[in-house]
Amino acid sequence: MGITDTRGQVRHLLSRAGFGQRPAELNEYAALGFEGAVDRLLGFGAIDDPAAAAAEQQGYDLARADGIRQWWLYRMLNTTRPLQEKLTLFWHGHFATSVQKVNNPVWMRNQNELFRRQGTGSFRDLVLAVAKDPAMMRYLDTIQNRKNSPNENFARELMELFTMGIGNYTETDVKEATRAFTGWTIREDVYFFNANQHDNGQKTVLDRTGNLNGEDVVDLVVAHPATGPHLAAKLWAFFAYDNPETAVVERLSQVYYSSGYSIEAMLRELFLAPEFRSTRAYHATIKSPVEFVLGTFKLFGLTTYPQPTPGALRAMGQDLFAPTSVKGWDGGTTWINSTSFLTRCNLGNVLVTSRSNGQPLIDPIAMAERASINVKSADEVVRFFVDLMLDGDLSAGARSELARYVGDLGRADRRTLDTKVRGLVHLIMATPVYQFA
Repeated sequence: MGITDTRGQVRHLLSRAGFGQRPAELNEYAALGFEGAVDRLLGFGAIDDPAAAAAEQQGYDLARADGIRQWWLYRMLNTTRPLQEKLTLFWHGHFATSVQKVNNPVWMRNQNELFRRQGTGSFRDLVLAVAKDPAMMRYLDTIQNRKNSPNENFARELMELFTMGIGNYTETDVKEATRAFTGWTIREDVYFFNANQHDNGQKTVLDRTGNLNGEDVVDLVVAHPATGPHLAAKLWAFFAYDNPETAVVERLSQVYYSSGYSIEAMLRELFLAPEFRSTRAYHATIKSPVEFVLGTFKLFGLTTYPQPTPGALRAMGQDLFAPTSVKGWDGGTTWINSTSFLTRCNLGNVLVTSRSNGQPLIDPIAMAERASINVKSADEVVRFFVDLMLDGDLSAGARSELARYVGDLGRADRRTLDTKVRGLVHLIMATPVYQFA
């Protein structure tokens, strides 16, 4: 048994396939039904996305790392294509590169656009495009890989992290694949093949022998029997929960091969799988810092974010354009420790206390009143915000504690009421349940 009502299922879908939802957005997707909502999310190419153009008009310095972080946060917060942005975040962690080594924010932004542009297409085409991407070529030293001075970094991570996974290739495969990628370099900010530095000898990779080049190696690793399960497990862990059942991985893998490596087909199978709507999937993953922050901002209707946000994300362990290693971010329980949790709580305080142009960032009382809630009733106010922020998933005892905090609102003036309700929102943000998606 899992989530049975359509509205709850769609809310779950939007939290996983996007960054949560604004109240009006939930109504819009719920009206389509669950399968209709999946269709709309996957069919984002037919949906106009004004946030893309608007992000260019915000005055961010896109030649600096902080500027591209601000640019991407704006797009994720305001997009009408939530799955496109969420999948861009997935690929950023899967094909991890860091601006700290690449040292070229323009290349990093171009790579980000590559993920956005090709993220649901053929995995083969995506892997090849990433292999020729300047940010990746610098990050994993492809540009240092020459016929008389091979560098194995890219070939190794291509097999270990990006496609087949550990245990499905040999050291000889890595060395031979490295030879196939010799001569790949960058000229005038784009991929360039330097034939003078390419090893034209016979090579054997994954039992295939010939004068193989880099594209041949990409074809071999993408078609390998281990790649489908490896990618299926990673997609499921990102969008659903860790350690998926064998049957789930097998179904997604079958779609991977039968569809010609289509990511869109795999995602459709994933979201429509009964396991995705099961009890195990509900509030099963710890929100990443980006999910925590953007989901909260969307819930309360923000279209801009408080100035401390990029730094807060860094303090919480998710510095955009700078994953912690070539493996990306570890995720899961690593997202929560004493420091990162305190930062989450502090950001909650910023949300409920900050002002912009003389006005509060959020107005929770107005939100409740628009929903016809009697804001003089502690029970009604608590129920409204528990439903809004936690999908109602809070014990009776915890609800009672929140009601006691709010106290008797019947005689409270507007200022006292505002203070209490803002405090309530802050407390709910600090609950264990709110840390889960």
